[in-house]
Amino acid sequence: MSASGVLNDLLIRWQDQRKGGGAPSPAELCADHPALASELARRIAAFESMERMLGVGPDPTPDAPAADPRAVPAHLADRLRPLGYEVVELIDHGGMGVVYKANQIDLRRTVALKMIAGLRVGPKQLMRFRLEAEAVARLQHPNVVQIYDVGEVDGHWYFSMEYVAGGTLAHRLANGPLPPATAAAWLELLARAVHYAHTRGIVHRDLKPANVLLGVESHQVEGHKAEGGGAPATDLTTLRLEDVRPKITDFGLAKRLGADTDHTATGEVIGTPAYMAPEQALGRTAELGPACDVYALGAVLYEALTGRAPFRGNTVLETLRQVISDDPAEPRRVNPAVPRDLEAVCLKCLEKNPARRYATAEALADDLRRAQQGRPVTARPVSVLNRAGRWVRRHPAWTAAAALVALACTVTGALVVRERMRGAAVEAGRADVAHATARAVEVAPQAREILHRHCFACHGGDRTEGDLVILDRASLLHPKRPVVLLGDPDHSELITRIHDGTMPPEEDDDWLPRVSEPELAILKDWILGGAPEFPPDDPKRPTPPVVPRSELADQVRAIFEGTHCKDCHKKEDAKKGFPLLNHTMLLTTRRLVIPGAPERSRLYEVLVAPVDDTRVKPMPPKEYDRLSADQIATIRRWIEAGAPPFPHKKK
Repeated sequence: MSASGVLNDLLIRWQDQRKGGGAPSPAELCADHPALASELARRIAAFESMERMLGVGPDPTPDAPAADPRAVPAHLADRLRPLGYEVVELIDHGGMGVVYKANQIDLRRTVALKMIAGLRVGPKQLMRFRLEAEAVARLQHPNVVQIYDVGEVDGHWYFSMEYVAGGTLAHRLANGPLPPATAAAWLELLARAVHYAHTRGIVHRDLKPANVLLGVESHQVEGHKAEGGGAPATDLTTLRLEDVRPKITDFGLAKRLGADTDHTATGEVIGTPAYMAPEQALGRTAELGPACDVYALGAVLYEALTGRAPFRGNTVLETLRQVISDDPAEPRRVNPAVPRDLEAVCLKCLEKNPARRYATAEALADDLRRAQQGRPVTARPVSVLNRAGRWVRRHPAWTAAAALVALACTVTGALVVRERMRGAAVEAGRADVAHATARAVEVAPQAREILHRHCFACHGGDRTEGDLVILDRASLLHPKRPVVLLGDPDHSELITRIHDGTMPPEEDDDWLPRVSEPELAILKDWILGGAPEFPPDDPKRPTPPVVPRSELADQVRAIFEGTHCKDCHKKEDAKKGFPLLNHTMLLTTRRLVIPGAPERSRLYEVLVAPVDDTRVKPMPPKEYDRLSADQIATIRRWIEAGAPPFPHKKK
């Protein structure tokens, strides 16, 4: 390790011991490196000087009464006031910067004021601090924290930026994973912001949950901390998705594409180990382009879905080794609630080979959009044999050793070894196949009930259209036009037509409602496990529907059909509305209804909003009669009951 690297490690050790109440001397810290003692002492003195100026760090008098940790030192406030800033409180401080909440007096707005400070302050770190300001100043995007001003006070650089009131994604994930739909929606926004940065020649290189801030409307959250990682004072999970806007921050390690230098040396490992791409972990700085950000977005998505990073060793070196050599645990093994499509998207981002990842962050965003809309994604699951082959390619030494052992054996012994290896690979996937097959047999009666209820009217009995008989397995698998592909629900026409809205046809939407998400999951499981034969129907013991008929849902349907709501929301293009009776669109695509939570549901909010409300657009518009109090109360009860699907109506 270089002398600079050793000094950085010693400084971190000094800070850790100081936080624990110790006071190690430079000579004690440099027992194994005595030649560095004087330089270490100089850097410690410089750091303590900056802490005193910025008003951070431990209290030098242990017996003194504890001060407010967020208080602003008077001398710092005096220095910044002539520059137009009134410092309010300390938000956070770390190795590179100190962040304050401040008021920009002339423009009457709240800002976050970031000042250079920390353990690793030197020419390179000052350059990175300036690079962050320059990089973000080039980016004007709603999902990137905005830079307002750059300046200097008493020789210390600062910049002011957008104040984001919702804390970090890291603090949110400390409470557990996000709902998969929310994770997909937020990561789509972040991926589009990253793609925007890439098109303007900026690669972030340090994307992670701690560098994602959760913006909220000021009237929604009061007292939140902002840039720098402060924990929010209000539970963000109580806010609607549309009230939270994730924003990327901390471009301190950003690289400008096409620049002559990026201020990092070849072989230098930059970034955060748990979220860095393998090429970053190997120190191949010349290879770090947009693909490393795509990988990091996948790592953030992984943690958002599972509640943990894809790799986390006991030491930094162990984490780096895992990033370089190991495959992450499949998200569904960590959290079975993760949809298969989102798992495939996530693992495609985390490919070791950059060429196997999404070509652009925009392509990732588009696949995340498909996943949210229930459409097939481009990412494909990695088979067990492919994973085994990749392991072999990443561990040539082990493979070579196995080859030498095989050469030392007799021909018969070699064949036995080969067959055992092949058998081990097959056995590794056998449990998954057996589980999928058993699940398909289990849900076959429910799959039959779903298809009979939704599709038999058009594709059964004497009313068959074309060659398709919906309850005949041979017809579903017809070689000329199969609508079911065994083991592949995402490419089966039966599923894709339900996804794209052509089955049932839109003109029959009034009396043939859309297949609900729970029903769609049943059909996918049935196909994934080989689409076994449907059991014979027993009139004496009929299979109950997956989603029981709801009288409340029937009443809500009657309200929507019997009022002006239907005029604007019968067709997708009618007055820029959407099919109001499309249950999937209400709950999944548009997320206007959050089951069990009417106050957080946009649909309920616009129904109860006053006609003159400027914050939201009331529904129906003021030129139409509003819904009655009883009608709104019925819709509220329907949402509280979980927003069950709208039942069939006689044709």
